[in-house]
Amino acid sequence: MKIKLRASFIFSILLLVVILAAIAPALPVSAAPSISISPSSGVSGTKATVSGTSFASYSGDKLSLYFDNIEVAPDIVAVAGGSIAQTAFTVPDKIIPGNHFVTVKDVSGNILAQTKFFVAQPEIVLSRWSATVGSTITATLAGFHTGQLVTFYYYTAPEQDLLTTQTANDLGECTAQFNVPAGSSGSHEILAQDDMGDFASANLEITPALNISLPVASVGDRVEITGTGFNSNDEVDIKLYGHTMAMANTSYRGSFDALFNVPVIKAGIYSLEIQEAGVNIRSLDFTVTPKINVNVLTGNVGTTIQVEGVGFEISTLVQIDYDTQEMTTVVADNTGSFSASFNIPVSAAGPHNIIVTDGLNSEQAVFDMESTPPPVPDTYVPKQDSTVKAEVAFAWGTVYDPSEPVSYTFQISRTRDFAQPILEKANLSVSQFTLSKAEALLPNRQFTNYYWRVRATDSASNVGAWSRPVAFQVQPYNTLPQWANYILIGIGLLLALVGVARIWRGLTSLKTEKKA
Repeated sequence: MKIKLRASFIFSILLLVVILAAIAPALPVSAAPSISISPSSGVSGTKATVSGTSFASYSGDKLSLYFDNIEVAPDIVAVAGGSIAQTAFTVPDKIIPGNHFVTVKDVSGNILAQTKFFVAQPEIVLSRWSATVGSTITATLAGFHTGQLVTFYYYTAPEQDLLTTQTANDLGECTAQFNVPAGSSGSHEILAQDDMGDFASANLEITPALNISLPVASVGDRVEITGTGFNSNDEVDIKLYGHTMAMANTSYRGSFDALFNVPVIKAGIYSLEIQEAGVNIRSLDFTVTPKINVNVLTGNVGTTIQVEGVGFEISTLVQIDYDTQEMTTVVADNTGSFSASFNIPVSAAGPHNIIVTDGLNSEQAVFDMESTPPPVPDTYVPKQDSTVKAEVAFAWGTVYDPSEPVSYTFQISRTRDFAQPILEKANLSVSQFTLSKAEALLPNRQFTNYYWRVRATDSASNVGAWSRPVAFQVQPYNTLPQWANYILIGIGLLLALVGVARIWRGLTSLKTEKKA
Protein backbone atom coordinates (compact mmCIF):
# COMPACT_ATOMS: atom_id res chain seq x y z
CA MET A 1 0.00 0.00 0.00
CA LYS A 2 2.80 2.42 0.85
CA ILE A 3 4.53 1.59 -2.41
CA LYS A 4 1.43 2.49 -4.41
CA LEU A 5 1.03 5.82 -2.60
CA ARG A 6 4.72 6.75 -3.14
CA ALA A 7 4.48 5.92 -6.87
CA SER A 8 1.34 8.02 -7.16
CA PHE A 9 3.05 10.98 -5.48
CA ILE A 10 6.06 10.82 -7.75
CA PHE A 11 3.81 10.64 -10.79
CA SER A 12 1.89 13.70 -9.62
CA ILE A 13 5.10 15.70 -9.21
CA LEU A 14 6.35 14.72 -12.66
CA LEU A 15 3.03 15.65 -14.19
CA LEU A 16 3.18 19.07 -12.49
CA VAL A 17 6.72 19.64 -13.83
CA VAL A 18 5.62 18.79 -17.37
CA ILE A 19 2.65 21.16 -17.16
CA LEU A 20 4.79 24.00 -15.79
CA ALA A 21 7.44 23.44 -18.49
CA ALA A 22 4.73 23.66 -21.14
CA ILE A 23 3.28 26.93 -19.92
CA ALA A 24 6.59 28.62 -18.82
CA PRO A 25 7.33 30.40 -22.20
CA ALA A 26 3.99 32.16 -21.97
CA LEU A 27 4.71 33.67 -18.54
CA PRO A 28 6.00 37.31 -18.54
CA VAL A 29 9.70 37.87 -17.62
CA SER A 30 10.79 41.20 -16.18
CA ALA A 31 13.95 42.47 -18.13
CA ALA A 32 16.73 44.47 -16.38
CA PRO A 33 16.85 48.25 -17.12
CA SER A 34 19.40 49.36 -19.76
CA ILE A 35 20.63 52.67 -21.25
CA SER A 36 22.37 53.71 -24.47
CA ILE A 37 24.42 56.87 -25.15
CA SER A 38 25.20 58.86 -28.30
CA PRO A 39 27.95 59.62 -28.98
CA SER A 40 29.74 56.99 -26.96
CA SER A 41 33.06 58.87 -26.96
CA GLY A 42 34.22 62.48 -26.81
CA VAL A 43 35.94 65.03 -24.66
CA SER A 44 35.08 67.44 -21.88
CA GLY A 45 32.32 69.67 -23.11
CA THR A 46 30.91 67.08 -25.51
CA LYS A 47 27.11 67.12 -25.62
CA ALA A 48 25.67 63.58 -25.39
CA THR A 49 22.20 62.06 -25.21
CA VAL A 50 21.08 59.10 -23.05
CA SER A 51 17.94 57.00 -23.54
CA GLY A 52 16.76 53.97 -21.53
CA THR A 53 14.38 51.02 -21.57
CA SER A 54 12.85 48.52 -19.06
CA PHE A 55 12.33 51.07 -16.32
CA ALA A 56 8.59 50.17 -15.90
CA SER A 57 9.02 49.12 -12.30
CA TYR A 58 10.54 52.58 -11.57
CA SER A 59 7.77 54.55 -13.14
CA GLY A 60 7.19 57.72 -11.16
CA ASP A 61 10.43 57.35 -9.17
CA LYS A 62 13.01 60.10 -9.10
CA LEU A 63 16.08 58.96 -11.02
CA SER A 64 19.39 60.73 -11.69
CA LEU A 65 22.08 60.52 -14.38
CA TYR A 66 25.71 60.45 -13.34
CA PHE A 67 28.98 60.75 -15.23
CA ASP A 68 31.24 58.74 -12.97
CA ASN A 69 30.33 60.28 -9.62
CA ILE A 70 29.23 63.62 -11.03
CA GLU A 71 25.49 64.17 -11.32
CA VAL A 72 24.85 65.56 -14.80
CA ALA A 73 21.05 65.23 -15.11
CA PRO A 74 18.71 65.05 -12.05
CA ASP A 75 15.00 64.28 -12.05
CA ILE A 76 14.91 61.65 -14.78
CA VAL A 77 11.44 60.13 -15.00
CA ALA A 78 10.47 56.79 -16.51
CA VAL A 79 7.37 57.23 -18.63
CA ALA A 80 4.58 54.77 -19.41
CA GLY A 81 5.96 51.66 -21.00
CA GLY A 82 9.10 51.80 -18.92
CA SER A 83 11.30 53.97 -21.19
CA ILE A 84 13.36 56.99 -20.26
CA ALA A 85 13.00 59.93 -22.60
CA GLN A 86 16.17 61.14 -24.32
CA THR A 87 18.17 63.10 -21.81
CA ALA A 88 20.95 65.47 -22.87
CA PHE A 89 23.99 66.22 -20.76
CA THR A 90 27.45 67.73 -21.16
CA VAL A 91 30.61 65.81 -20.35
CA PRO A 92 32.10 67.56 -17.28
CA ASP A 93 35.27 69.64 -17.37
CA LYS A 94 38.73 68.29 -16.69
CA ILE A 95 37.90 64.65 -17.22
CA ILE A 96 40.97 62.49 -17.54
CA PRO A 97 41.32 60.43 -20.72
CA GLY A 98 40.10 56.84 -20.72
CA ASN A 99 36.86 54.85 -20.10
CA HIS A 100 34.19 56.38 -17.89
CA PHE A 101 30.73 55.22 -16.74
CA VAL A 102 27.44 56.95 -17.40
CA THR A 103 25.00 55.65 -14.77
CA VAL A 104 21.29 55.90 -13.89
CA LYS A 105 20.75 55.77 -10.11
CA ASP A 106 17.72 55.86 -7.87
CA VAL A 107 17.30 58.15 -4.86
CA SER A 108 19.13 55.65 -2.69
CA GLY A 109 22.16 55.69 -4.95
CA ASN A 110 21.54 52.24 -6.31
CA ILE A 111 22.83 51.70 -9.84
CA LEU A 112 19.96 50.75 -12.09
CA ALA A 113 21.78 50.83 -15.44
CA GLN A 114 25.08 52.02 -16.83
CA THR A 115 27.14 52.24 -20.03
CA LYS A 116 30.65 53.27 -20.96
CA PHE A 117 31.84 56.61 -22.41
CA PHE A 118 35.39 56.98 -23.76
CA VAL A 119 37.31 60.24 -23.33
CA ALA A 120 40.13 60.62 -25.86
CA GLN A 121 43.68 61.52 -24.93
CA PRO A 122 44.64 65.03 -26.24
CA GLU A 123 47.09 64.67 -29.10
CA ILE A 124 48.81 66.75 -31.75
CA VAL A 125 49.78 65.43 -35.17
CA LEU A 126 52.18 67.41 -37.38
CA SER A 127 52.08 67.35 -41.15
CA ARG A 128 55.89 67.04 -41.07
CA TRP A 129 58.11 65.80 -38.31
CA SER A 130 61.27 67.44 -39.64
CA ALA A 131 61.55 70.77 -41.40
CA THR A 132 63.68 73.81 -42.04
CA VAL A 133 63.15 77.22 -40.48
CA GLY A 134 60.38 79.07 -42.29
CA SER A 135 58.64 75.91 -43.53
CA THR A 136 54.87 75.76 -43.25
CA ILE A 137 53.58 73.15 -40.79
CA THR A 138 49.99 72.03 -40.27
CA ALA A 139 49.14 70.79 -36.77
CA THR A 140 45.97 68.74 -36.23
CA LEU A 141 44.63 68.51 -32.67
CA ALA A 142 42.14 66.13 -31.06
CA GLY A 143 40.96 65.43 -27.51
CA PHE A 144 40.65 69.06 -26.35
CA HIS A 145 37.77 70.65 -24.48
CA THR A 146 35.11 71.74 -26.94
CA GLY A 147 34.80 75.46 -27.60
CA GLN A 148 38.03 76.27 -25.78
CA LEU A 149 40.78 78.46 -27.24
CA VAL A 150 43.89 76.37 -27.88
CA THR A 151 47.27 78.12 -27.88
CA PHE A 152 50.27 76.78 -29.80
CA TYR A 153 53.85 77.33 -28.67
CA TYR A 154 57.28 76.60 -30.14
CA TYR A 155 60.10 75.98 -27.70
CA THR A 156 63.72 76.81 -28.32
CA ALA A 157 65.56 77.03 -25.02
CA PRO A 158 65.45 79.24 -23.15
CA GLU A 159 62.59 80.92 -25.02
CA GLN A 160 59.19 80.03 -26.37
CA ASP A 161 57.37 81.54 -29.34
CA LEU A 162 53.64 81.97 -29.57
CA LEU A 163 52.67 80.39 -32.89
CA THR A 164 48.91 80.78 -33.21
CA THR A 165 45.56 80.17 -31.50
CA GLN A 166 42.57 78.11 -32.64
CA THR A 167 39.23 77.15 -31.12
CA ALA A 168 38.39 73.46 -30.63
CA ASN A 169 35.19 72.41 -32.38
CA ASP A 170 32.33 70.29 -30.96
CA LEU A 171 34.46 67.19 -31.37
CA GLY A 172 37.41 68.69 -29.49
CA GLU A 173 39.40 69.05 -32.71
CA CYS A 174 41.08 71.93 -34.54
CA THR A 175 43.71 72.54 -37.19
CA ALA A 176 46.43 75.20 -37.10
CA GLN A 177 49.01 76.28 -39.63
CA PHE A 178 52.24 78.11 -38.82
CA ASN A 179 55.71 78.84 -40.13
CA VAL A 180 58.61 77.33 -38.21
CA PRO A 181 60.42 80.04 -36.21
CA ALA A 182 64.18 80.28 -36.03
CA GLY A 183 65.77 77.54 -34.01
CA SER A 184 69.02 75.64 -33.80
CA SER A 185 69.39 72.19 -35.28
CA GLY A 186 67.79 69.36 -33.34
CA SER A 187 64.47 68.61 -31.70
CA HIS A 188 62.04 71.35 -30.67
CA GLU A 189 58.75 70.93 -28.82
CA ILE A 190 55.45 72.05 -30.31
CA LEU A 191 52.96 72.46 -27.43
CA ALA A 192 49.19 73.00 -27.59
CA GLN A 193 47.18 73.79 -24.47
CA ASP A 194 43.91 75.36 -23.33
CA ASP A 195 42.73 77.01 -20.12
CA MET A 196 41.00 73.79 -18.97
CA GLY A 197 44.33 72.05 -18.52
CA ASP A 198 44.25 70.01 -21.74
CA PHE A 199 47.58 69.86 -23.51
CA ALA A 200 49.48 67.85 -26.08
CA SER A 201 52.97 68.09 -27.48
CA ALA A 202 55.03 66.83 -30.41
CA ASN A 203 58.67 67.10 -31.36
CA LEU A 204 59.75 68.82 -34.57
CA GLU A 205 63.25 68.15 -35.88
CA ILE A 206 64.93 71.27 -37.30
CA THR A 207 67.38 70.71 -40.15
CA PRO A 208 69.88 73.27 -41.54
CA ALA A 209 68.95 75.37 -44.55
CA LEU A 210 70.92 77.83 -46.69
CA ASN A 211 69.89 80.71 -48.90
CA ILE A 212 72.03 82.71 -51.34
CA SER A 213 70.97 86.11 -52.62
CA LEU A 214 72.72 85.69 -55.99
CA PRO A 215 73.15 82.08 -57.10
CA VAL A 216 74.41 83.52 -60.39
CA ALA A 217 76.76 86.48 -60.01
CA SER A 218 79.64 88.31 -61.66
CA VAL A 219 83.01 89.49 -60.46
CA GLY A 220 82.56 92.31 -57.96
CA ASP A 221 78.94 91.50 -57.14
CA ARG A 222 78.02 91.49 -53.45
CA VAL A 223 76.56 88.15 -52.38
CA GLU A 224 74.69 87.43 -49.15
CA ILE A 225 74.42 83.96 -47.64
CA THR A 226 72.02 83.26 -44.79
CA GLY A 227 71.71 80.05 -42.82
CA THR A 228 69.16 78.66 -40.38
CA GLY A 229 68.95 75.53 -38.27
CA PHE A 230 72.69 75.36 -37.55
CA ASN A 231 74.31 74.79 -34.18
CA SER A 232 73.95 77.52 -31.60
CA ASN A 233 76.82 79.98 -31.13
CA ASP A 234 79.07 78.31 -33.67
CA GLU A 235 81.57 79.59 -36.26
CA VAL A 236 80.84 79.33 -39.98
CA ASP A 237 83.33 79.77 -42.83
CA ILE A 238 82.29 80.58 -46.43
CA LYS A 239 84.81 79.26 -48.96
CA LEU A 240 85.05 79.63 -52.74
CA TYR A 241 87.65 77.80 -54.77
CA GLY A 242 89.43 76.91 -51.53
CA HIS A 243 89.65 80.52 -50.36
CA THR A 244 87.74 81.93 -47.39
CA MET A 245 85.32 84.58 -48.61
CA ALA A 246 83.61 85.39 -45.29
CA MET A 247 83.21 84.26 -41.70
CA ALA A 248 80.19 84.48 -39.41
CA ASN A 249 78.98 83.34 -36.00
CA THR A 250 75.62 81.67 -35.55
CA SER A 251 73.14 83.03 -33.01
CA TYR A 252 71.87 80.96 -30.13
CA ARG A 253 69.00 80.09 -32.48
CA GLY A 254 71.43 78.74 -35.06
CA SER A 255 71.10 81.51 -37.67
CA PHE A 256 73.85 83.45 -39.44
CA ASP A 257 74.31 86.09 -42.13
CA ALA A 258 77.48 86.48 -44.22
CA LEU A 259 78.48 88.84 -47.06
CA PHE A 260 81.28 88.68 -49.63
CA ASN A 261 82.25 90.19 -52.97
CA VAL A 262 82.88 87.82 -55.88
CA PRO A 263 86.65 87.88 -56.50
CA VAL A 264 88.33 88.18 -59.90
CA ILE A 265 87.81 84.70 -61.27
CA LYS A 266 86.90 83.32 -64.68
CA ALA A 267 83.33 82.34 -65.44
CA GLY A 268 82.15 78.88 -64.45
CA ILE A 269 80.16 76.78 -61.98
CA TYR A 270 81.70 76.51 -58.53
CA SER A 271 80.88 74.80 -55.25
CA LEU A 272 80.45 77.35 -52.50
CA GLU A 273 81.32 75.59 -49.23
CA ILE A 274 79.76 76.49 -45.89
CA GLN A 275 81.86 74.96 -43.14
CA GLU A 276 80.54 74.78 -39.59
CA ALA A 277 82.99 74.36 -36.73
CA GLY A 278 85.50 73.08 -39.26
CA VAL A 279 83.64 69.78 -39.44
CA ASN A 280 80.16 69.94 -40.92
CA ILE A 281 80.44 70.99 -44.55
CA ARG A 282 77.51 71.94 -46.73
CA SER A 283 77.71 73.31 -50.24
CA LEU A 284 75.81 75.45 -52.68
CA ASP A 285 76.14 75.56 -56.46
CA PHE A 286 77.40 79.00 -57.39
CA THR A 287 77.74 80.26 -60.94
CA VAL A 288 80.13 83.07 -61.89
CA THR A 289 79.27 84.80 -65.17
CA PRO A 290 81.28 87.30 -67.24
CA LYS A 291 80.53 90.95 -66.74
CA ILE A 292 81.09 94.02 -68.89
CA ASN A 293 81.01 97.68 -68.01
CA VAL A 294 80.41 100.34 -70.66
CA ASN A 295 81.32 103.88 -69.65
CA VAL A 296 78.66 105.57 -71.81
CA LEU A 297 75.29 104.05 -72.69
CA THR A 298 73.76 106.97 -74.56
CA GLY A 299 75.20 109.45 -77.03
CA ASN A 300 75.65 110.34 -80.67
CA VAL A 301 77.51 109.10 -83.72
CA GLY A 302 81.23 109.27 -83.02
CA THR A 303 80.94 108.88 -79.24
CA THR A 304 83.98 107.08 -77.81
CA ILE A 305 82.97 103.95 -75.88
CA GLN A 306 85.20 102.31 -73.28
CA VAL A 307 84.36 98.63 -72.62
CA GLU A 308 85.83 96.73 -69.66
CA GLY A 309 85.21 93.06 -68.97
CA VAL A 310 85.92 90.49 -66.25
CA GLY A 311 85.29 86.78 -65.94
CA PHE A 312 86.13 85.89 -69.55
CA GLU A 313 88.33 83.05 -70.71
CA ILE A 314 91.96 83.55 -69.75
CA SER A 315 94.32 84.76 -72.52
CA THR A 316 91.57 84.48 -75.11
CA LEU A 317 90.67 86.80 -78.00
CA VAL A 318 87.59 88.84 -77.19
CA GLN A 319 85.55 90.40 -79.99
CA ILE A 320 83.38 93.50 -79.55
CA ASP A 321 80.51 94.10 -81.98
CA TYR A 322 78.09 96.99 -82.45
CA ASP A 323 74.95 95.19 -83.57
CA THR A 324 76.36 93.00 -86.36
CA GLN A 325 79.38 95.20 -87.09
CA GLU A 326 82.74 94.23 -85.60
CA MET A 327 84.31 97.18 -83.83
CA THR A 328 87.50 95.83 -82.27
CA THR A 329 89.21 92.80 -80.68
CA VAL A 330 91.33 92.46 -77.57
CA VAL A 331 93.02 89.62 -75.68
CA ALA A 332 91.86 88.95 -72.10
CA ASP A 333 94.66 88.80 -69.52
CA ASN A 334 95.51 85.92 -67.19
CA THR A 335 92.57 86.80 -64.94
CA GLY A 336 90.03 86.96 -67.77
CA SER A 337 89.90 90.77 -67.73
CA PHE A 338 90.25 93.25 -70.62
CA SER A 339 89.70 96.87 -71.64
CA ALA A 340 89.01 98.24 -75.14
CA SER A 341 87.49 101.28 -76.85
CA PHE A 342 85.81 102.21 -80.16
CA ASN A 343 83.77 105.02 -81.68
CA ILE A 344 80.05 104.64 -82.33
CA PRO A 345 79.53 104.32 -86.09
CA VAL A 346 76.80 105.87 -88.23
CA SER A 347 73.56 104.25 -87.09
CA ALA A 348 69.89 105.06 -86.60
CA ALA A 349 68.45 106.60 -83.45
CA GLY A 350 67.32 104.16 -80.78
CA PRO A 351 68.80 101.13 -78.98
CA HIS A 352 71.79 99.18 -80.32
CA ASN A 353 73.52 96.12 -78.87
CA ILE A 354 77.15 96.13 -77.80
CA ILE A 355 78.07 92.43 -77.84
CA VAL A 356 81.22 91.03 -76.24
CA THR A 357 82.18 87.39 -76.80
CA ASP A 358 85.20 85.16 -76.34
CA GLY A 359 83.68 82.28 -78.28
CA LEU A 360 82.44 80.59 -75.13
CA ASN A 361 80.99 83.40 -73.03
CA SER A 362 78.91 86.28 -74.32
CA GLU A 363 77.67 89.45 -72.64
CA GLN A 364 75.97 92.52 -74.01
CA ALA A 365 74.95 96.07 -73.18
CA VAL A 366 72.54 98.45 -74.88
CA PHE A 367 73.66 101.80 -76.30
CA ASP A 368 70.89 104.32 -76.93
CA MET A 369 71.58 106.52 -79.96
CA GLU A 370 70.32 110.08 -79.55
CA SER A 371 67.09 110.97 -81.31
CA THR A 372 67.19 114.78 -81.39
CA PRO A 373 66.69 116.10 -84.95
CA PRO A 374 69.08 118.73 -86.34
CA PRO A 375 67.96 122.40 -86.49
CA VAL A 376 66.26 124.02 -89.48
CA PRO A 377 68.73 125.49 -92.02
CA ASP A 378 68.60 129.23 -92.76
CA THR A 379 67.72 130.04 -96.41
CA TYR A 380 70.08 132.50 -98.18
CA VAL A 381 69.54 132.65 -101.95
CA PRO A 382 67.39 133.14 -103.83
CA LYS A 383 65.65 135.47 -101.42
CA GLN A 384 61.93 135.88 -101.00
CA ASP A 385 60.21 137.23 -104.18
CA SER A 386 63.47 137.58 -106.10
CA THR A 387 63.79 136.99 -109.87
CA VAL A 388 66.49 134.61 -110.99
CA LYS A 389 67.82 132.94 -114.08
CA ALA A 390 66.63 129.51 -115.13
CA GLU A 391 69.85 127.86 -113.97
CA VAL A 392 69.55 129.31 -110.51
CA ALA A 393 72.01 128.68 -107.66
CA PHE A 394 70.59 127.93 -104.20
CA ALA A 395 72.42 128.39 -100.87
CA TRP A 396 71.48 127.87 -97.22
CA GLY A 397 73.12 127.92 -93.85
CA THR A 398 75.30 125.04 -92.63
CA VAL A 399 73.71 123.04 -89.79
CA TYR A 400 75.75 121.63 -86.88
CA ASP A 401 74.64 118.45 -85.02
CA PRO A 402 76.38 116.12 -82.54
CA SER A 403 75.84 113.16 -84.90
CA GLU A 404 77.99 114.37 -87.77
CA PRO A 405 78.09 114.44 -90.74
CA VAL A 406 74.83 116.17 -91.67
CA SER A 407 73.21 115.81 -95.10
CA TYR A 408 70.54 117.98 -96.74
CA THR A 409 67.41 117.42 -98.76
CA PHE A 410 66.41 120.22 -101.17
CA GLN A 411 63.03 120.65 -102.95
CA ILE A 412 61.42 122.96 -105.56
CA SER A 413 57.69 123.14 -106.08
CA ARG A 414 55.15 125.20 -108.06
CA THR A 415 52.88 125.27 -105.00
CA ARG A 416 53.51 126.45 -101.48
CA ASP A 417 52.34 123.16 -99.95
CA PHE A 418 54.91 121.10 -101.91
CA ALA A 419 52.23 118.52 -102.65
CA GLN A 420 54.05 117.57 -105.88
CA PRO A 421 57.66 118.77 -105.86
CA ILE A 422 59.09 119.22 -109.36
CA LEU A 423 62.64 118.67 -108.11
CA GLU A 424 64.15 116.96 -105.05
CA LYS A 425 67.79 116.41 -104.24
CA ALA A 426 68.67 114.27 -101.20
CA ASN A 427 71.87 113.38 -99.35
CA LEU A 428 73.57 116.66 -100.28
CA SER A 429 76.76 116.99 -98.27
CA VAL A 430 77.17 120.77 -98.80
CA SER A 431 74.82 123.65 -98.12
CA GLN A 432 74.35 124.76 -101.73
CA PHE A 433 73.04 123.49 -105.05
CA THR A 434 73.00 124.90 -108.60
CA LEU A 435 70.54 123.74 -111.23
CA SER A 436 72.08 122.23 -114.34
CA LYS A 437 70.88 123.04 -117.87
CA ALA A 438 68.85 119.85 -117.80
CA GLU A 439 67.22 121.00 -114.55
CA ALA A 440 66.70 124.62 -115.63
CA LEU A 441 63.33 126.08 -114.71
CA LEU A 442 60.80 127.49 -117.19
CA PRO A 443 59.76 131.12 -116.75
CA ASN A 444 56.85 131.75 -114.44
CA ARG A 445 53.43 132.55 -115.72
CA GLN A 446 52.10 135.91 -114.64
CA PHE A 447 51.19 136.10 -110.94
CA THR A 448 52.75 132.69 -110.14
CA ASN A 449 55.88 131.67 -108.17
CA TYR A 450 58.31 128.88 -107.69
CA TYR A 451 59.04 127.81 -104.09
CA TRP A 452 62.09 126.19 -102.54
CA ARG A 453 62.89 124.71 -99.11
CA VAL A 454 65.55 122.57 -97.40
CA ARG A 455 65.95 120.33 -94.35
CA ALA A 456 68.84 118.55 -92.56
CA THR A 457 69.33 114.90 -91.57
CA ASP A 458 72.07 113.78 -89.15
CA SER A 459 74.04 110.53 -89.16
CA ALA A 460 71.66 109.01 -86.60
CA SER A 461 68.89 109.29 -89.25
CA ASN A 462 67.19 112.05 -87.27
CA VAL A 463 65.33 114.22 -89.79
CA GLY A 464 64.91 117.92 -89.06
CA ALA A 465 61.99 120.14 -90.00
CA TRP A 466 61.67 121.88 -93.39
CA SER A 467 62.62 125.51 -93.72
CA ARG A 468 59.89 128.00 -94.55
CA PRO A 469 59.04 128.00 -98.29
CA VAL A 470 60.80 130.81 -100.23
CA ALA A 471 58.93 132.25 -103.28
CA PHE A 472 60.89 133.32 -106.38
CA GLN A 473 60.35 133.95 -110.11
CA VAL A 474 62.32 132.89 -113.15
CA GLN A 475 62.90 135.54 -115.84
CA PRO A 476 61.83 134.79 -119.45
CA TYR A 477 64.22 133.20 -121.88
CA ASN A 478 65.93 135.35 -124.65
CA THR A 479 65.68 133.21 -127.82
CA LEU A 480 67.17 135.62 -130.48
CA PRO A 481 70.63 134.96 -132.03
CA GLN A 482 73.55 137.12 -130.89
CA TRP A 483 73.77 139.27 -134.04
CA ALA A 484 70.06 140.09 -133.76
CA ASN A 485 70.64 141.19 -130.23
CA TYR A 486 73.37 143.59 -131.45
CA ILE A 487 71.07 145.05 -134.12
CA LEU A 488 68.33 145.57 -131.58
CA ILE A 489 70.78 147.27 -129.29
CA GLY A 490 71.96 149.55 -132.14
CA ILE A 491 68.42 150.43 -133.13
CA GLY A 492 67.67 151.21 -129.58
CA LEU A 493 70.65 153.51 -129.29
CA LEU A 494 69.72 155.25 -132.59
CA LEU A 495 66.18 155.81 -131.45
CA ALA A 496 67.48 157.20 -128.25
CA LEU A 497 69.74 159.68 -130.10
CA VAL A 498 66.87 160.75 -132.37
CA GLY A 499 64.74 161.36 -129.36
CA VAL A 500 67.45 163.42 -127.71
CA ALA A 501 67.94 165.48 -130.93
CA ARG A 502 64.23 166.25 -131.13
CA ILE A 503 64.14 167.37 -127.62
CA TRP A 504 67.18 169.59 -128.21
CA ARG A 505 65.63 171.20 -131.25
CA GLY A 506 62.43 171.81 -129.44
CA LEU A 507 64.24 173.55 -126.62
CA THR A 508 66.25 175.69 -129.04
CA SER A 509 63.13 176.78 -130.95
CA LEU A 510 61.44 177.72 -127.70
CA LYS A 511 64.32 180.02 -126.74
CA THR A 512 64.22 181.77 -130.15
CA GLU A 513 60.53 182.54 -129.85
CA LYS A 514 61.01 184.09 -126.44
CA LYS A 515 63.73 186.45 -127.74
CA ALA A 516 61.55 187.58 -130.63
